[in-house]
Amino acid sequence: MNQRILRSVRLSALACALGLSFVATQASAQSAEVVSAGAKACALSGGVTVTVLGLNTTLPLPCTGQAQVTAPGNKENSALGLDIGLLGLVSVVKLDVARQRADYTNLSGATALDGRSSVAGLSLVQNLVALEGASGALSCDSLTGSTVLQCQASADVANVRIAGGNVITVPTPLPQNFRVPVGGSIRLVVLGITVEVPVGGALTLNSVATAGVGSRDVSVTHKPVQLTLGGSVNVGGLGLIGVQVEAAATPSTINVRGRTPFTAVTVD
Repeated sequence: MNQRILRSVRLSALACALGLSFVATQASAQSAEVVSAGAKACALSGGVTVTVLGLNTTLPLPCTGQAQVTAPGNKENSALGLDIGLLGLVSVVKLDVARQRADYTNLSGATALDGRSSVAGLSLVQNLVALEGASGALSCDSLTGSTVLQCQASADVANVRIAGGNVITVPTPLPQNFRVPVGGSIRLVVLGITVEVPVGGALTLNSVATAGVGSRDVSVTHKPVQLTLGGSVNVGGLGLIGVQVEAAATPSTINVRGRTPFTAVTVD
């Protein structure tokens, strides 16, 4: 079912639970538990760390195609034809097209936040992982009188291949933090020299992480596709060459500052 339809159904159900008639207005009073909040959806994010001659250099892979809201309303964005490299590592992330949307909606006694993103034609870290498509949705609700932030996260992937192999089978629906081992080698250009570095790690699908429980500031991060790799090799004249890579596709983050500390964050 279309994610916008699912969101409308969710908000209608939320309104019914509050004894309201749902109208998609942004002027309604919010949850009394929320001081401020925001939602952000990206096409990709991550970072690369390269070690040469004992020195570490790190560069982030910024939130690309960002759609972000910090007040009632919505924002859409897109990214097309990206091929991004960092620190001598080419094609950290390559994609054909990505679309992102973030929503912030108030009801009387409730605040609803959503981040959604989809991507087609995706390659991670020199095609060690390739997907025909991926999408993710993260939603969180705060209700007046509850110190629990209630969230839902879902992800869909199409035709995942590891190191050029056959399409791997993944469960449907995807459980949270589903891991697939990944190994191979990547090419890194160091001081004009191309170095082949053996790497190992994992592809995590439908990754969910929470932070800040027990405080007034909580966050939920959803990464439908997350690749984490690391490895090193000794090279004559250069010594130990090491590389650490994190590349995430279609990530979303929701942040909420509460009037009082949040006692829990649930993610279904």
